Amino acid sequence: MSAAPGGPAGPRPAGAAGLFERVTAALLNDDKFSDYLTLMKERDARYTLYFENLALQMKLKELDGSSYPVDDAYGDPVVLRIALDRCREQLSITQTDLKKMTDEYADTVPRREYDTLEAKYYHLSKALDKLEQEYKSLRDNNKRLLTLKSSIEEELFETKERCSELERAGTPRPQWELCADFIGGGRDRWWQLARGLSSRDTLRVLLKELGPAAESDHLEHFDGLGMDPVIPPYLRYEGKVRNLRLSRREISVIINDIWLGKMDSTDMSMQDYVTKYFEDRYQQPSVRAEWAYNLCAGAEQMLDEPQVKVFWGVLHGHLSERIYWGLRADWLALRDALYRHARDNETISIEDFEKISKATFPLKSEVDIKNLMDVVRKQLKLKINSNEVNLDKLFQTNEEGFDRVEFARELFRQRQLAQDKYIREVVTELGGKHAANKTVSVENVKRAFAIVDPAIGGFHKLSFV
Repeated sequence: MSAAPGGPAGPRPAGAAGLFERVTAALLNDDKFSDYLTLMKERDARYTLYFENLALQMKLKELDGSSYPVDDAYGDPVVLRIALDRCREQLSITQTDLKKMTDEYADTVPRREYDTLEAKYYHLSKALDKLEQEYKSLRDNNKRLLTLKSSIEEELFETKERCSELERAGTPRPQWELCADFIGGGRDRWWQLARGLSSRDTLRVLLKELGPAAESDHLEHFDGLGMDPVIPPYLRYEGKVRNLRLSRREISVIINDIWLGKMDSTDMSMQDYVTKYFEDRYQQPSVRAEWAYNLCAGAEQMLDEPQVKVFWGVLHGHLSERIYWGLRADWLALRDALYRHARDNETISIEDFEKISKATFPLKSEVDIKNLMDVVRKQLKLKINSNEVNLDKLFQTNEEGFDRVEFARELFRQRQLAQDKYIREVVTELGGKHAANKTVSVENVKRAFAIVDPAIGGFHKLSFV
């Protein structure tokens, strides 16, 4: 009997099983794996139907006793049974392999789809990285803008404070042309005298024209205040005191010398030490009186200088000596820290200067540090592209004292602003202006200090109270 149309000529040889499995494994990696599985199922089904049909035909012929020309191999029932069992065995193996591969590749997608998804994932990853970089840049810009905003707000507050101070201290500009009617020579002579002068120099010219007694510089003598115990000890003198007409520099030198000597006599009051200062240097009472009276007269005319203003306030008991010693401690602390990091013990870069200033004064704001840097550039006359600070020139002092230097004056100004701000915050905690006429208990004052300055110690709190 001939083979069925479209079917195989006979059972597959046993040696072809290995080749078949390799081909099957190779086909699993093909993009059309699903089509291959369908074809395999159809082929196995055809094999099964073919051999079952053949077995039925052979059995029918045996029962009918008909004799048709049949192939000897297929006419033998034993051979057919063996072939059928072999086919069923191969079918079972194939179905088992198919089930195993189906389970193993259940989560597998075709290669083409995988490549498409991988390309899409790559582009999305690139887009995500770009968005993350943009977000990081925007976040950094936001932080920088917030810091800049805070600095500008502090600078604005400081500017408002300066404006308020100028409004309180400022006076309207005098109408100097009215003085012409009281000067000999009339308006023409007055304009010749006062043209191009500042208000202070114009006032001096006016005082000179009105009379030499109107200005202390033209006084030949001061009148002694007497020996009353109410008068400070260094001013107790009866009689005339010669006017030495000390210059501003001489006044500054004397004040600085007094402060330097006061370092060894911190337990004495300033009035007692000034008295001792002049007694140690001058034996004659008249000479002592000359220097003491001239010092006071000169200092009283130099109250626009922060150095003289602090000395004058301490001398009269209006200010504490801690103001001066605190400023001096800040000055020395910053100087020593800068010299420790200086190259050749002389110069330091602008960046290092700013970094060390922040480390030395951690409570200073960015605006304060910027103002310090501006004063350094101004004092040393640094160019825009200059990056080196000469510490010897910056901290160079003379007989007038360290606090005559612009850099020290800026430190003093910032200390005063910080103290004023501290006091305002304490007053606010106590009730502000509404509680100005009310009695405040000691406990409330301590509580206000603790709120404004949580790090304050008990000793400082008691000393403040």
